[in-house]
Amino acid sequence: MKERFRALDPRLLWVVLALIGLGTLTLFSAGRNTPQSGIWLKQSLWNLMGLGIMAALAGADPRRFFRKGFPAYLVGLLALLAVLVVGRRIGGSTRWFVVLGQTFQPSELMKWVTLLYVSQRLGSRPPDQVTRLDLLGAVGLVVFPMLLIQRQPDLGMALSFLPILLLIPLMKGVRARWIAALVVFVLLGGAAAWNFALKPYQKQRVMIFLDPSSDLQGKGYQVNQSRIAIGSGGLIGKGFTSGSQTQLNFLPVKTTDFAFSVWAEERGFFGVLIALALFGLLLDRILAAARAALSATEAYFCAGAAGIFALHLLVNVGMVAGALPNKGMVLPFFSAGGSSTLSFFLALGIIMGIQHRARLK
Repeated sequence: MKERFRALDPRLLWVVLALIGLGTLTLFSAGRNTPQSGIWLKQSLWNLMGLGIMAALAGADPRRFFRKGFPAYLVGLLALLAVLVVGRRIGGSTRWFVVLGQTFQPSELMKWVTLLYVSQRLGSRPPDQVTRLDLLGAVGLVVFPMLLIQRQPDLGMALSFLPILLLIPLMKGVRARWIAALVVFVLLGGAAAWNFALKPYQKQRVMIFLDPSSDLQGKGYQVNQSRIAIGSGGLIGKGFTSGSQTQLNFLPVKTTDFAFSVWAEERGFFGVLIALALFGLLLDRILAAARAALSATEAYFCAGAAGIFALHLLVNVGMVAGALPNKGMVLPFFSAGGSSTLSFFLALGIIMGIQHRARLK
């Protein structure tokens, strides 16, 4: 047991605990005087479970997990197919299994399983021995679950797989032709998604983003109320449980997608800077693990994990501020949700295991 705790990276652990603290305060305020008044306690239980998973994985040899990447990937694909058939439909989307009265979203775990397997495939050989066919295969491994997830539909979750594709230019070196190829892929993919994949309500979100004032009481209501909440926070915020938009329930889905709006209203500009600084330290520690990794596979996993965390931060904060369309992407440690919480801690546990293996050498 002591060995597992020694495997934890103290600096990364303290950053995670600080973010958990901020998130718990935010959820307490967001759920106050609503039917979700106990959401902070439920999320605290998920956080404790996640910390236990992280500690257990940190003390294990990460190479064991990479060797099991392929069977885990196959099981994940089967779960994504099964959820389309027997999953529970909530809010117009079929994304969840119900297990012992609790909902479980397999796509949250599949994101990390895909990164695990793709990292193992690309890192098992020297970069100069990886062929273009191998690279195309890796792209296929990422795109296939994205398409299944979009069928649910869940565009935000599907987009969270995109950082895994950054592993390809990373291993080949960031050259102009790779950047150009990525830009072309994004443009063609975006055009194809607009014409064939996006649902009408998803297209409407983009149009609302381009013209927020076109439907302030309808589809633009969420982002408009979020911007009011953030703006009213000023420099130092309105104080704990004192945000008018939050406490008067003008702010929608304030325990999940728009939890950061609650924090910004109550803590103001300086509070936002503190939260963003903590996320910056989190990304710095993950990238430090990538630099210290003893194998390309482990380095790719850490780099991809940093990309996924960064994308969640960028999209969620950009969304609540009205700078990006509403994609429904959660913010780690702030947004409530068991599946997302446990999957983030699982990834952090593997990262800490990679750091620990490097320290032992």
